[in-house]
Amino acid sequence: MPLLAMGASSGGAFVGLLPSLDASSGIGKLACIVPEIMGVNTDVNEHVPTLFIHMPRDSHTAHAVKENIEDLTVRKVRTGELRAEPQKVSAQFLTKCLKEDQAQRLSKAFQEQHLVDSQGFLREDPRHRRWIATAESVLGFDAPDSLVADESCLAEVMNVAWAKHEFTAQFAEEIFDFCEGKELKLAQMAPGWKTELGPIEVFEFGPKQGPLAVAIHGMAKSMLHEWDHTAKALAEEGYHVLLPNFHSMLNGLTPGTISSDSVSIVVKDLMRQSSNNGISMLLGKSWGGGMASKISQDTALKVQKMVLVAPAELNPWPETCAVALFWAEDDAVVPIRKAETHPELQQKLTLFHKEKTGGHRVLDAYVPLIRHFSHQRAEAHKVELLQKEESAKRSAWNGLHTSFKVSLIGLLGLAVPGYFLYRRRGEKDARGKRLDAAKE
Repeated sequence: MPLLAMGASSGGAFVGLLPSLDASSGIGKLACIVPEIMGVNTDVNEHVPTLFIHMPRDSHTAHAVKENIEDLTVRKVRTGELRAEPQKVSAQFLTKCLKEDQAQRLSKAFQEQHLVDSQGFLREDPRHRRWIATAESVLGFDAPDSLVADESCLAEVMNVAWAKHEFTAQFAEEIFDFCEGKELKLAQMAPGWKTELGPIEVFEFGPKQGPLAVAIHGMAKSMLHEWDHTAKALAEEGYHVLLPNFHSMLNGLTPGTISSDSVSIVVKDLMRQSSNNGISMLLGKSWGGGMASKISQDTALKVQKMVLVAPAELNPWPETCAVALFWAEDDAVVPIRKAETHPELQQKLTLFHKEKTGGHRVLDAYVPLIRHFSHQRAEAHKVELLQKEESAKRSAWNGLHTSFKVSLIGLLGLAVPGYFLYRRRGEKDARGKRLDAAKE
């Protein structure tokens, strides 16, 4: 019977040694190994498929995993990678350990105590234990467990939410798919992407024969996988989505130093290697949004549609390119007022969607709209028309308001002088009567 071996942390290092055992050990045939949150000794693995699961927030382990994958790829060992990102501590998330009413009360308390940010993500490592007092206050004697570290259900899921170094079962289905030889449903590193400027790490989603979409991340390395949810949605629509990691490039060609011309060269090379002669959809957030709006002008890329999220820069794009812009009104990193400095570009947008809150993120609320925009351009133009109708209503009201003000000023211009003229005449008549009375 085929054997699947998995382990986390030191257990992950242990399963990494199992490929060195021969048949006489009695371990059986290894179908695959799944080390979690740990790098392994790749020297002992000549053929056993290996799926790495780790949390990018743990940069040391992430670096080790990257080197492991590169080494195993050279050895022609099948590899895969799944990354566990931070999760929102919502009431639904807390029901993994609590009753629904308890989860709702605790989620609300975390927000009120500012233990989570506006999106519901933890502000600090829960291993610091500052959330315990709030949990004890809310749950009281109803607490489902002791809240003791490495023992409490709630403590463990809080660690998973922080996503730095914790065992997680969220990829159970993907683990079995990989070990059965199926393609992973989530992002996988695609080794071997070479460009004129050197190799680059690229993550792929969707069928290779689909229309090409390229998403460019922002400046922060910690938010490298912000586009993953969008990429999965586009993959379901049939797109072949590439997420190049510009932080992986050598020779100082990283965000903040790489020029837009160099980014364009890299994207063109990826486009050609994926057997495409154009980009159906180009996406970019923050630094990546500024770059996307710049390179869209490169006619060789033939960008048909573009999605920008809080772009660091807004540049003119080709007339043939449909553009959707997304922004949160409370974005303090790249404020939404930046869009207001380009009214001429706003007029050319197919869609401008705003969220009241959300900060500087690719929000889940954007995903269905991007998905809709990806395959129903006509509908997107209906949104544009609706916006124009609203704009027309506002313009009409503004015009009516202006007319009213002009009319009011005109009336005042007639009434005020008339009032003073009437008053002067009344005073003159009164003086005349007094004079007549004095004469008598």
